[in-house]
Amino acid sequence: MRILVASPNGFATDALRSMLTGLDSNCEVEVVDDIPSQQSSPSAQRSPSPDLVLVDMDGAATDINGMVRGFLQRYPDAPLVALGSRLDDAYVEAVLEAGALGYLPKSHSETVARGVLRLVLSGGAYRPYVSPSGPATANASAQPDEAQPPMVRESLHEFGLTDRQIEVLSLAAQGKSNPAIARHLGIVEGTVKLHMSAIFKALDVQNRSEAVLLASRLQSVTFQQIKESEGGALDLDWLLPHMTHRRVPRNTVLFRKGDAGAELYYLQRGTIRLEEIASDVNSGAVFGEIGIFSSSHERTCTAVCATDVDLFTLTSDQVKRLYLLNPQFALYVVHLIAKRLMADRSRVI
Repeated sequence: MRILVASPNGFATDALRSMLTGLDSNCEVEVVDDIPSQQSSPSAQRSPSPDLVLVDMDGAATDINGMVRGFLQRYPDAPLVALGSRLDDAYVEAVLEAGALGYLPKSHSETVARGVLRLVLSGGAYRPYVSPSGPATANASAQPDEAQPPMVRESLHEFGLTDRQIEVLSLAAQGKSNPAIARHLGIVEGTVKLHMSAIFKALDVQNRSEAVLLASRLQSVTFQQIKESEGGALDLDWLLPHMTHRRVPRNTVLFRKGDAGAELYYLQRGTIRLEEIASDVNSGAVFGEIGIFSSSHERTCTAVCATDVDLFTLTSDQVKRLYLLNPQFALYVVHLIAKRLMADRSRVI
């Protein structure tokens, strides 16, 4: 993995390098101190495109658009994350509108920062929570007019997109790659690329990051994601890179009632028997969330492998981090817990 760090003020310290190398054991960090202008030619790029561009915004003065768009133009295929000390809503909005796929406050811990970067690398977007009552930092009034968020149309149809293009963009906004979108829709990857090119032109954006950011602000895309989460759909293309695979033989006890809830499970193959309630968990199901989010953090049932099984797991800490980083995953978990509680209530009645 290759990460480009743009730091005009020398922010790329040993601590930052340590945090970034924690993303991948073979991570290569390159530091540059030049800020390309928005008019920079792509031919000015001398080195291969990085996997991630991390830009220290504290050196941007008021030229947010010029700084962000300059790097996006030079490295159009790389996701860009802005890094900064400011955390007022207008400033964060201006950075994201300029084309950054995420804004990472310097106040975030290393663990959270790595989680944010992994989210962006997997195709997601990140906007930090900003308290509505929080005071704006200095120079908030120094934003150029062009950095202010434009009015966004509510429907992608108003941009002239077809139903299929809307479907493709909605899936891209969920963090799915072109191959994953092709598999989901049953089409070839080349067709997805053609749709994405048409989407860029219709939305008047330069790259995938800008298209995803625009789509994520539209009600039609948000409603689609809510509908999928409420319907029990889990975005495995986004989640699986964070999970660990485990193959477990028949009759193995995964956990017993009263054990600490240390993991969340996705059952890829086989059947799990929940003994106390005489219920089976089948392929494609997620289980183990109650033990993670309940106040006691204890398992409420004993889980035994009724067959040989293939599992994907997330640790409790991973689940809680992803819950905070991905609203769609959080909504899925909330509905899953509510479903379990209603099922328990039915059994009691």
